Amino acid sequence: MVRERVSRRQRLIEVGMDLFCKRTYEEISIDDIAEAADISKGLLYYYFPTKHDFYAAVVQHAAEQLLHATEAASAERLEPLERLRAGLDAYFAYAEGHAQAYVTLMRSGVGADARVAAIIDAARQTQVQRVLEGAAREKPLTALHHIAISGWIGFVEAACIAWLEQRNVAREQLSDLAMTAFITLWESIPG
Repeated sequence: MVRERVSRRQRLIEVGMDLFCKRTYEEISIDDIAEAADISKGLLYYYFPTKHDFYAAVVQHAAEQLLHATEAASAERLEPLERLRAGLDAYFAYAEGHAQAYVTLMRSGVGADARVAAIIDAARQTQVQRVLEGAAREKPLTALHHIAISGWIGFVEAACIAWLEQRNVAREQLSDLAMTAFITLWESIPG
């Protein structure tokens, strides 16, 4: 019984991923979600008391998927910059595969909703820590390094949004740009 509940809840989250990849939060109603999942609204409310609870669960799932994809790509036994490039490639591939949801999430998660912003920030901090851990082998880290990587992650997110909206450069060019920005920033930090 518990396994069935987890499975059904997971299936609902997957339906949400599909819906939010195509339309924004505001465009989707509880009726739309229930219809897409082929369940009653009552059953949807059993798993998620509000539409916002449902959305937060979908955002959490998306953040976990993104972190998993970037971790798997960068976990190979590669040199630090090669691992960073593999992680970037996985990040951009994930964002491209979930373009509407990614753009909506990154724009709506900033300040508008504390719960969603916390999920996004936790994923962002995980990315920052991964980059710092990979870079720590090169030289001792300072507070300035942490600030620089946090800022670089913000650059990657903003560049990704612009790329998804404009689609005027290849994904490889975007990765090249992000790598160049990282190397330039990293080399400019004393120490």
